[in-house]
Amino acid sequence: MARLTLIGLGISDDKGVSLSGLDRMRDTEIVFAELFTSLLTEGSIQRLSRLVGREIVVLNREQVEEEDIIHSSLRDGKDVCFLTAGDPLTATTHQDLRLRALKEGHTVDIINSASIYVAAAGLAGLQHYKFGRTTTLPFPEGDYLPTSPLDIIIENLERGLHTLVLLDIQAHRGRYMTASEGCSVLLDMAAKAGSSGIGPMTMAAAVLRAGRQDWGVVYGTIPQLREMDLGAPPHCIIIPGKLHFMEEEMLSLFKVGAKP
Repeated sequence: MARLTLIGLGISDDKGVSLSGLDRMRDTEIVFAELFTSLLTEGSIQRLSRLVGREIVVLNREQVEEEDIIHSSLRDGKDVCFLTAGDPLTATTHQDLRLRALKEGHTVDIINSASIYVAAAGLAGLQHYKFGRTTTLPFPEGDYLPTSPLDIIIENLERGLHTLVLLDIQAHRGRYMTASEGCSVLLDMAAKAGSSGIGPMTMAAAVLRAGRQDWGVVYGTIPQLREMDLGAPPHCIIIPGKLHFMEEEMLSLFKVGAKP
């Protein structure tokens, strides 16, 4: 049997990979990567390929989820590295790869890395253990605008918990939802659902380009953030629940109109 190694690349670029990850890539015959669950800086995979001295084959969503490329290589007795942005085990797709490989008798190794689930809360100055369920906002498509993310946010708010709101990525179309677009989607969802749980006075923190030199956090009402140009993605949104005084103090540093 063969070995599958799932390697996280971190939340920014090729420099986020660990030394353990680099060593494993250099020692492994086949290296695949996917970039449809997150966004690394342009050229990251190419630079990483030159660093490890090995071709890195980037797979699209269909190749990972529907075709049998990775498992066929394992069945042929070839060790495989599979690279993902962030931590390699935060996406259901990656857990499925792990589970299938184990069921077929292969060895699975994990090399963890930084994740937006940890980084976003820390950058905004919020306490990690006070977060409820995470949700993701999809791009509206015609009449398609599910309101289930709104339900999760309101449920968390009722419990005094913060909500990490991830934003849709359509890598095959080059579309990456910004926090401004996400705020617009939230308000549209609230209007569609007739909900008063999210409205013009609801506060939100936009976490921008986590892990990069130009990272930022902007805190304001959802309508305020909706109207702002917050720069290039990746972005995510946090809807705070009940705030500790230290959380309030930290968020005040990022508030719209606050003096630097």
